Amino acid sequence: MIRQATDKDIDTISQLCARCQSDEIDKRQMRRHIKHLLNQDLVSVSVAELCGLVAGVVVCQVIPQLGLSGHMGRISTIIVDEPFRDMTLGRQLLMAAEHALMAKGCDHIEVVPSYQKDDAQSFYIHCGFHLTPERLVKPLAA
Repeated sequence: MIRQATDKDIDTISQLCARCQSDEIDKRQMRRHIKHLLNQDLVSVSVAELCGLVAGVVVCQVIPQLGLSGHMGRISTIIVDEPFRDMTLGRQLLMAAEHALMAKGCDHIEVVPSYQKDDAQSFYIHCGFHLTPERLVKPLAA
């Protein structure tokens, strides 16, 4: 079942991120960040739940566009726990994100997959995404 995440999911989502992401994560900071995301109007956080366990999460946001008919949607995170990766949960989470973004006025969606994971890029291409030229990115001082 795919559903909107709630404050009750914060610890479970944080643990899932810690297990599945290669970067070291400060757990307190992660929990604060998830709580912040759950309270943003232009952000949607959904979880895949199986038998009471959170097996996956997707975070997407609306990027308002001036002068265009629709907004840009962006998937910033999609994670499926290792034991559940062959159960179509990634596709279900992606569809949930697409529906949430369309409901908020988005007419296209982007994702920047981890380039360390070839299977992630293949997954998105299989789901209808296509590669475009790289973006220019500049880190901002904290």
